[in-house]
Amino acid sequence: MITSKSSYLRLNDHFFLLLYVIKTMTRTSHNCEEPSSMRKKGRRSSSMPVIMTTFEQQYRQYLSIFDGEKKDGQAAIRAREIFNAIYHGNVQSTEYGGYPINRSQIEHLHKIHLSLGSKITLIHFREEGLQAMDVKFQVVNKQENTIVHNILTLEDNKIIKVQTREDYDEEMLDFLLQLA
Repeated sequence: MITSKSSYLRLNDHFFLLLYVIKTMTRTSHNCEEPSSMRKKGRRSSSMPVIMTTFEQQYRQYLSIFDGEKKDGQAAIRAREIFNAIYHGNVQSTEYGGYPINRSQIEHLHKIHLSLGSKITLIHFREEGLQAMDVKFQVVNKQENTIVHNILTLEDNKIIKVQTREDYDEEMLDFLLQLA
């Protein structure tokens, strides 16, 4: 029970401070890279609590299956289960050169990556709105070393649409030119 106006104001200030902290943590929790200022000082970002949506947890879990080891048998079954959990039945993608591919084609492509022993490294995962995610990752195997940048649209907490960002080729070129 609040007995005075000053007690009420202090309680109200604490409430708004808590909201600010939660909002700040939610905004910064989706970056996969450690800020350079934290690396230089020897501190780790793991001390910050990370708030992830259920979809993000499932998506990260799915990408972690692609760890550079060839997969078959039980691992392939587990990958299919997670694939079914994160991809909508009517998913459409414009992943390859703007040509639409459907769910079974996406699943087949992922099976190929599992059999090649592809390693997928998440570069970033950012919320772009209530039902859109900006995802960038690197795919490495014997045949390719590619950076993929997609916008994922969600429906019922599953991917319904995958759009390839056209600028990822330019970003990769800029990165390589900086190294030269």
